[in-house]
Amino acid sequence: MDRSASALQAFGRLRDSQWLKILKRSIKEPVINGVRLPGFPSSELQRQTVGSDYERTLGEALNFYTYARDVCATNGIKIQQGSRVLDFGVSWGRIIRFFLKDVEPGNLYGVDTNAEFLRAAQQTNVPGHLHQIDPLGQLPYDGQYFDLIYAYSVFTHLPEHVQDRWLAEIARTLQPGAIFLATVEPPRFLDFFAHLNPEDETLHPWHAAMARKIHIDPGLKTRLQVSGFAYIPDGAGVDEVYGDCIMTSAYVREHWGQFFEIISYLDDPKRFWQAVVVARKR
Repeated sequence: MDRSASALQAFGRLRDSQWLKILKRSIKEPVINGVRLPGFPSSELQRQTVGSDYERTLGEALNFYTYARDVCATNGIKIQQGSRVLDFGVSWGRIIRFFLKDVEPGNLYGVDTNAEFLRAAQQTNVPGHLHQIDPLGQLPYDGQYFDLIYAYSVFTHLPEHVQDRWLAEIARTLQPGAIFLATVEPPRFLDFFAHLNPEDETLHPWHAAMARKIHIDPGLKTRLQVSGFAYIPDGAGVDEVYGDCIMTSAYVREHWGQFFEIISYLDDPKRFWQAVVVARKR
């Protein structure tokens, strides 16, 4: 029996809490109930990409997975065996593995611009079709193909012209009425780093670097207030396609609203560190 059938049969009826326990067991026990589950890259790579590893990072991923699935159900889309799901920015496959309980691996897709992360996913048998894309490329799929596309901590890093490119591609490949779910940095992101001392040696190196960038650019807050969008470059130059950006709810509703119907902009730090945008293909 292949992993597609056995995963659905073995785990499809589990409650979310039970499924999380299975995936946590898989850290040290890769075969459970006859099913070989996806493995994990090094702790260093996990922390590099998501800031945590193993049990903790799975717990965070479950939170987003259940929210995505429940949002779909609320909007009349049941994520099930034949649904097509795309992880936009799949990295090493932290979130996509959760959908093994619902969807055949042949209907799971993941894209990323980073070859190293994709190699890690492939080497650890992350499910689905994984493809590398160019930062300003296009998605290798037909139009109106997916029931759900999600992007966790991806649009938090893209300048506006890159966002526009991918918002159009995501809209093109979603079925009418299908859901796009993405996290974005809300204005409290700027407030958090503005109050840090970049010279504090106890800070995490990334926190210190971000605080330094914000401190030397006092116009960030004004740009955010005026346009609803503020971008913090990483210093790569004129062709830069990656940095950090902050978006207000009003900006998302107006600008992203050109591509989708915006259902909600959830900014609740008790649930997610980043804000979560729920959008629907018209």
